[in-house]
Amino acid sequence: MTPRRRSLALLPAAALLRAALESAPALAGDGVSPVGTFVDPFLVKPQGLRATGVYLHVSPALFGLDVRSPGFQTWGWGLGAGRYWTLRKRLALAFGGFFEHLLWVNPYKDSWAGATFNFVRFGPELRVGASNERVFGYGLLRVGLDLVVGTPEANLAQMFVTEVGAGLQGALGKHRRLLLGVEPAFDASVPRPWLLFRVRAIVGVRF
Repeated sequence: MTPRRRSLALLPAAALLRAALESAPALAGDGVSPVGTFVDPFLVKPQGLRATGVYLHVSPALFGLDVRSPGFQTWGWGLGAGRYWTLRKRLALAFGGFFEHLLWVNPYKDSWAGATFNFVRFGPELRVGASNERVFGYGLLRVGLDLVVGTPEANLAQMFVTEVGAGLQGALGKHRRLLLGVEPAFDASVPRPWLLFRVRAIVGVRF
């Protein structure tokens, strides 16, 4: 076969190769092809509660009672802030700090206690659980100082508190930055044997 005939014989193969290359979808810069047939997982940015970031919590309503004496009831509010991480498929954790103020009003006229107790608490907090883009369910651990103001023995009594509980938070809004949640928990203070069951409502924002 002469060179001219060989070149003519290759023309159909070259035309087929060119048509195949032109019809193959090219990947866009965000990892999605023009026809939406492929997504590169390494180029997809996590959203909502699957994105690492900073959180700020406000607890506008906090109720607690002593499990041994349900008549001992407290009301309060609190703040919390920290950083939030996501690991592997669903694992998530948040570490930060908290501040709380609880108030107990003495309903008894003749008792050893004063008219009120003010519990001022602060320390580190840890949440570990699982999340998707909209929901974070977790276990809760807190330790810290518990300062009681208004005791008959002293104007300021220093104690230590440990809190163990669980929680559920949901992310709302277009970018899932608004947080709403609830946290039931038990806490114990020493050396005074306070043993409270508490429920805390959470309103927060994620950055």
